[in-house]
Amino acid sequence: MEGRMIDFFKDEIPVDCSLFGICDDEDKAEKTPAYIDCIVDNRKNWIAEVNNSSGAPVKFIAVDNKIEILREDGNLENRCDAMLHNDKYIIFVELKNQRQEWIKHAVEEQLATTINIFKQNHDISVFRHKVAYVCNKQHPSFASSHKEYMHKFRKEHGVRLVICNEITIKA
Repeated sequence: MEGRMIDFFKDEIPVDCSLFGICDDEDKAEKTPAYIDCIVDNRKNWIAEVNNSSGAPVKFIAVDNKIEILREDGNLENRCDAMLHNDKYIIFVELKNQRQEWIKHAVEEQLATTINIFKQNHDISVFRHKVAYVCNKQHPSFASSHKEYMHKFRKEHGVRLVICNEITIKA
């Protein structure tokens, strides 16, 4: 990774709705970043659904295809798609739309890498709740349990891992 400070918060966007979706268009050529959608009628396009029942303001940060994080060799580092935060929460979000072999890459390469780089550049301890979500449009609620995997992730990174499409921000 390069020696300069990476400001994850520089392009954050306030979200004014309590229910919204996080979307990521499948446009590999254009590489547009993830974005929020507050129009409930567009739910079929949402990869993750966010319910901000806290009433507290929340901010959205597009990470992949927005924040440039380079490896020492000059190539782009793996990054998660987005982040959400407020005074209490920091939430790292990886969005997927694939049938198989998606959890390991999403968790170990994209989320873990982003969390580690975030920690090198910001104080994560200021957030009471630290959560990482893997959301897959083709697997909205995952059938098998990954308790041990999730426990190991929390122990290694200090961040709770959730494999689910529904993100809830509580008071």
